[in-house]
Amino acid sequence: MSKQDVYDDVEVSEGVAPYIGMTRRDFLSALLCGAGVGLLVGIIYSLLSTFVFGAVLCRPQDAAQCAQAPQYAMIVASIIGAIAGLVALARIRIYRPLFVVLFSTVSLWAAHQLVATYPWYWASLILLALFAIAYALFAWLGRIRSFVVAAIFGVLVLVLVRFIATA
Repeated sequence: MSKQDVYDDVEVSEGVAPYIGMTRRDFLSALLCGAGVGLLVGIIYSLLSTFVFGAVLCRPQDAAQCAQAPQYAMIVASIIGAIAGLVALARIRIYRPLFVVLFSTVSLWAAHQLVATYPWYWASLILLALFAIAYALFAWLGRIRSFVVAAIFGVLVLVLVRFIATA
């Protein structure tokens, strides 16, 4: 068998696209999943802040701790929302659901500072919008085929979002 015969049997494949395709349905599914998680986080945040952490930490003898109640409520609500979001994204088969959930949760970790002064219904609506945008954005970024490149872009967007949110 000559070298020419070996090369004739090998197929030349075209280059692989640098990203995984994402249909409109996938994008809208990620957006709606983020909206659902944002609504869930908003409602749990409001309930925990009012009835659990507010009631425990805002007693007269612990008045110094009262300022921490919204932060604790948002932490617990974000963790519950992240678990629900991970399950939902995996069920609708979004590419890299853990990537989407982790980056979205970390980027909105200080969201309680944005919604602490609003009534519960406005806080829930604001969190709904923020989580929907975050899930859609990071689902779109997560489709980059190389995980390292996706993580670098994710960190850059995360830093940008955190910088804007704290400004």
